[in-house]
Amino acid sequence: MESIEKSETLLAKWLSGEISQEELKALENTEDYHLFNRIAEESESFERPKLDSDKVYLNILKELEKRKKNTTKVRSLFNKRIIAVAASLALLISMLYLNFKEDEFITGYGERASIVLPDNSEVILNSKSSIVYNKRKWKTNRTLKLSGEAFFKVQKGSTFTVETNEGIITVLGTQFNVLENDNFLEVTCYEGKVSVDFNGEIVILTRGKVFTKLKNEIRTRTEKTKNESSWVVGESTFVSTPLEIVLKSLENQYNMKFIGDIKEQNKLFTGSFVHSDLNLALDAVLIPMNISYVIKKNNTIVLSR
Repeated sequence: MESIEKSETLLAKWLSGEISQEELKALENTEDYHLFNRIAEESESFERPKLDSDKVYLNILKELEKRKKNTTKVRSLFNKRIIAVAASLALLISMLYLNFKEDEFITGYGERASIVLPDNSEVILNSKSSIVYNKRKWKTNRTLKLSGEAFFKVQKGSTFTVETNEGIITVLGTQFNVLENDNFLEVTCYEGKVSVDFNGEIVILTRGKVFTKLKNEIRTRTEKTKNESSWVVGESTFVSTPLEIVLKSLENQYNMKFIGDIKEQNKLFTGSFVHSDLNLALDAVLIPMNISYVIKKNNTIVLSR
């Protein structure tokens, strides 16, 4: 059983990407390597599996026991080999599940969070935002999914990709901000170069360049940028942004809900609001837009002309 246990150890190292070239050669000489390799290759096309490896292992053992009772002559060596293979398969299934498992970070109303990725890149999440990525595959695939808004400080290295529902942002090493919402995407480059892919159309941004997509309309502009987005230090700033997006940002920051029939929500807003005072924030956004408001119970704000 020592050789079998050694094979299982090499298998675990191989699946986790920690195997050396010498150990890989030793593993390739085992009988089960090609079978495991085929299973691992086929698993790449699977959706995230929901498997209980312990349950699978126990079911295999039960089946073996059932066959044993119905067989008059069973060689003990053969049984040991089958059990070892079953254990290896259970280990393989468990390792594959871990490879598919993703890390997720979510912020609530008015929250900010700083996440350090495996390559020491940093993501600062704004309120009501989230990122999802695979920590185990990060060395070979620096890709994450973003919902909401985040500021990125990316370490140089392989391609770094941010996937959103509204477009894909790709960089090598830089600093940039991404704000995405329904039918809206804004990407601001603070350092280096950023590539934005919207339905196959590629836009390259350099420092101070801003990409904006509203529905199917794309715009770019140049603005003076500091070292990071203003919301990171407690003040959200907007330039020619639909009022609907600004109101959503207020809701996310202060955990409240706007109601009322405001037909001009697609009207563009330029300005900012602070994160520390609700009344100041409301005045800063609504007064320039000629909108009145009344604060009700249950964090509800009624808007009117």
